Amino acid sequence: SGAVCSLAFVSQKYSTAMSFASMAPAPLEALWCFATSFSGGKSIEVAVEEGKGTLQTSLLKLSVRTDEPHDKGLATKPSACGTCSLMAISCLVTLMIGLAFCFTATPATQTATELFPPPPLYHVYATSYYDAGLQQGRLARERIHGWFAVAEMKHRFKWASQAGSATFAQLKQDNAKVFPAYVQEMRGIADGAGVTMDQIWVANLINEIDAIISQEDKGTFVLPWSMQHCSDEYGVSSQGYEAGFAHGHNDDWSAEVGPYLYWLAISPTTGAKERVNRCAGLAYPGTLVGWAPAWNAHGMFFTQNSLMPMVTRRSGLGVAFTQRHAICDTAGIDEAIASVKQPGWSSGASLNLVDVSNKRMVNVEVWMDTNSVLEITPATGNYSHFNEYKHLRTASGATIDSPLIRKSDPRQGRSDSLPPVVNTEDIRSRLSDPLIYRKNKTLITTILNGTTGTLDVWCCGVPATQAPPHYSWSLTSFFDTD
Repeated sequence: SGAVCSLAFVSQKYSTAMSFASMAPAPLEALWCFATSFSGGKSIEVAVEEGKGTLQTSLLKLSVRTDEPHDKGLATKPSACGTCSLMAISCLVTLMIGLAFCFTATPATQTATELFPPPPLYHVYATSYYDAGLQQGRLARERIHGWFAVAEMKHRFKWASQAGSATFAQLKQDNAKVFPAYVQEMRGIADGAGVTMDQIWVANLINEIDAIISQEDKGTFVLPWSMQHCSDEYGVSSQGYEAGFAHGHNDDWSAEVGPYLYWLAISPTTGAKERVNRCAGLAYPGTLVGWAPAWNAHGMFFTQNSLMPMVTRRSGLGVAFTQRHAICDTAGIDEAIASVKQPGWSSGASLNLVDVSNKRMVNVEVWMDTNSVLEITPATGNYSHFNEYKHLRTASGATIDSPLIRKSDPRQGRSDSLPPVVNTEDIRSRLSDPLIYRKNKTLITTILNGTTGTLDVWCCGVPATQAPPHYSWSLTSFFDTD
């Protein structure tokens, strides 16, 4: 009772249409079969139309055909019995659709549809850097092969072996000289996964390769970061760090990499042959921990925003290597800052550092041999970063990146227009905002409560406001079981 059904009659084919957005729960098929059991054997067809890859505004078309013959194109009056039967069925189906959504759409899952399963956590205990890489390669073998078979990776492999071979060779030489231990770890990854060492090099030089390709061939290669970016938000209580502080990050990339991501933690074994520092983080397949969100055993947490400088040199240090050293091989925020300030970068990046133990947060922008450090103080209150240089300029005061990247990016303007974030709940809401959270592009959201040291992680296309975290880790005790 209380339901209103409207029907349109054409010939003896009767149809009703009900529009509803982004739905079609699994129980509908069973409910439909139940409803049609009252139809006296009449044929009922259902079609749910979908948009490109995502459920958009859908149209549920219900049609009932009688067994009586009819003339095509001539409208005839339906029998009273058939009309009553159709109305009863339609009303019942409408009621059941509503009930289905009441039972299947909880507050956490109403619009939370996972694009891919949550990335697993691999914890390896290594005797050396090579051993750490070997175990990673073996554990993530299928994921590494899957990612390397994606078109954007094939394009990078082709560039490194053909047009960019000389630049690629120089980048390998420069980074191998400064970070020989990481090269051994990469060799272990290659051996464990059964891929070439050059493929692993490409995976760890993506920032530099993409920046150079974009400057060489802007017309034919679309950078993943030209469409999909990372977002960071800092918040400090108005009463200071002692009263509370938090940091949040959306990790965005092409959706193709989503199913191949994994978390990796590295710990030394007792009596390890080399000094293997405890470090953990999100691993893009085949890459060193430290390029994406990562943390160490000293309460240090790190994220990166890719930046797009108009000039990138064809030599120098890669961000994956400098960042790995800063987060995994240092004990405090000042040591980490000094590490990333070393000159000789090939390109640049925005680095977000949080020191839970010492209650400090810092943003560092780097471009080749220059850098700028911005400390987030209680007076600052909050800060945000969205893939553009904000406080570093050239020696002449000019911008480092192209102003065109800000033309169609609404994120910074949107964040600035909203009240300042102060705590984790504010950051959850901010990073889930439709103009900041990138549907089908935001792969991971991390929110760190600096006061408790708790890192909450959402993934797989689910905004932080629409579900509980997929993972919740304590950074202060993560490695205590080693």
